[in-house]
Amino acid sequence: MHRESRLPRRVSTLALLSLGVLLLAGGLIFLCAAVEKPTRAPVAMALLLAGGGLAVWSGYRWRQARLRSPDLLGDRIVDLAVANDARLTLAQVISVLDVTEEDARAALAHLEAEGLSHAERQGAATVYVFPGLVLTKVARRCSYCGSEFAVRKPLHKCPNCGGTLDVVKT
Repeated sequence: MHRESRLPRRVSTLALLSLGVLLLAGGLIFLCAAVEKPTRAPVAMALLLAGGGLAVWSGYRWRQARLRSPDLLGDRIVDLAVANDARLTLAQVISVLDVTEEDARAALAHLEAEGLSHAERQGAATVYVFPGLVLTKVARRCSYCGSEFAVRKPLHKCPNCGGTLDVVKT
C-alpha cells in the first residue's frame, strides 16, 4: 500500500484523537463546574468516558498503523531473516509477524528497493534472500589435496602435501 492511500487513515485517526482530547477537556471543565452544581457531574462523566475511549482507540489505531509501516516492518523482517539463515518466504513473514499479505509485500518490496534483499524462484515458491546476512566461513585450502586449515594458524604451505594454501570463503 502506498503512502498516498494511507494518508486518509492517518488524517481520520488524528481527527479522532483531537476530538477525544477535546471531549476530555470538556469533561474536565464540566467536572470542575460540578463542584458548584452537582447536576453537571453526569455530563462530565459522559464526556470523560467518550473522550478517553476515543483517545485510547485512536492511539491504538495509530500504533497499529505505525507497526505496519514498511520501515518498521522491514526491521522486523530483517530480524526474522537473521533467525532463518537469511532466507524467507512471504508465508513465513505473514504467519510469524502476523501482518496482512499487502503489508508484507510492501515491506519486502521496500527492502528490495533498498538493496537489502532479492527474490529468487525455487520451484513454485518465491524465496527472499538477504545476502548481507549470510554467514561465511574463511579457511585456508590446499590447491592440490583439498585439505582445509583454520585461518588463525599461520600456515603458507600444506603440512600434508607441501602445496600452497589459498584463503577461500566457504
